[in-house]
Amino acid sequence: MDHTPHSGAGAHEVRERSRTEQADGSAPTSQVVDGLARRTEAILAATPRTPDAADVAFEKDVVRECRYLLRLLSTRRRSAGELHAKLRIREVAPAVAHEAMARTDRAGLLDDLAFARDWVQQRRALRRLSDEALRRELRHKEVDEDVIATALALGDDDEEDRARELVRARLVRDENALCADRDGAVRGRVARRLDALLRRKGYDGALALRVISTELRALTGR
Repeated sequence: MDHTPHSGAGAHEVRERSRTEQADGSAPTSQVVDGLARRTEAILAATPRTPDAADVAFEKDVVRECRYLLRLLSTRRRSAGELHAKLRIREVAPAVAHEAMARTDRAGLLDDLAFARDWVQQRRALRRLSDEALRRELRHKEVDEDVIATALALGDDDEEDRARELVRARLVRDENALCADRDGAVRGRVARRLDALLRRKGYDGALALRVISTELRALTGR
């Protein structure tokens, strides 16, 4: 059903409203009324602008990239910088990328702090990474430094405890050989392997040495 108002009806309503207001003493001047009526007629008679081909193509491109971003976000949280990088790889036009990201943000789907918090929690639990390694990963995801600092400060997980858990897990398989070691050859080999492991996980050299030494002493008694 067509609900579009007709220009004559619109102007008529303006004039009728004016007469009512004149009756109660609150009416505007007739000049204002006539001007408003003419303006109303002009607005109602105006032909809606037909979007040009460039506008239509732009909108289609934005919708396509919004759908792409939604597919990425459906698998896990992602940082805004990571999504921007994905669009750059796809060689999306800057204006289209900007609008697609803006619409995704307005939909409440971008939250770098929530992303960083989840990333830190999962990587600490699953890979026992150091804070420095986590900081490097989040920088690679183009997360701001203040957001990274906040995410790393959350939780009660201690970095040295994470390193000790890594070392203890690896020492289980070498326990018999270490206890039987008489010349220190096994101990040296195991210590070097553990040091390499902790450095790959991003732990500081001094912390790695302290943890390895104390855990080997606790296991072998020397």
